[in-house]
Amino acid sequence: MLLSDYVKIENIIPDFEGDDKNTLIREMGEVLTASKEVTDKGDFIDGIIKREEVESTAIGNGIAIPHTRGEFCKHLAISIGISKKGIDFDALDEKPVHIVFMIAAPEPAKKEYLQVIAKIARFLKSENNKKKISDAKTKDEILQVIGDFDASFPGVETVKTKDGRVIHKEM
Repeated sequence: MLLSDYVKIENIIPDFEGDDKNTLIREMGEVLTASKEVTDKGDFIDGIIKREEVESTAIGNGIAIPHTRGEFCKHLAISIGISKKGIDFDALDEKPVHIVFMIAAPEPAKKEYLQVIAKIARFLKSENNKKKISDAKTKDEILQVIGDFDASFPGVETVKTKDGRVIHKEM
């Protein structure tokens, strides 16, 4: 399983300039819709916003992984957004978010969905990966960082869950 299998170049926003979480969510939803990954933008964005209302997907250290499953897509897809100035995303550590991986998944893709979240968490756990992806100036450079990670960690992640949520373990 490779992250690059789920990221299309047209679904990357290398320098998001908006000021807030909802604008970023809408813009990332728009790119997934424009690339035909998401077939119902309204349902997808509503799902992401409802998930954010339960608990922010900003996990700290400048990272957010908004995600939802539904009938708005046929297969799992990822959009990546980078904000140089940072966005208030209601993060657990109260710091601005700079790197966002947004996941759209069909309802039946539960196992794949959890494995992708775990793979993204492993990718972003590395300070080196975070620096490289934040410093990237183009979509191609971002894909290269992901490709380099895939070459190092091509396998499926072991995922543990509790109450339907991924439990992150030390790597």
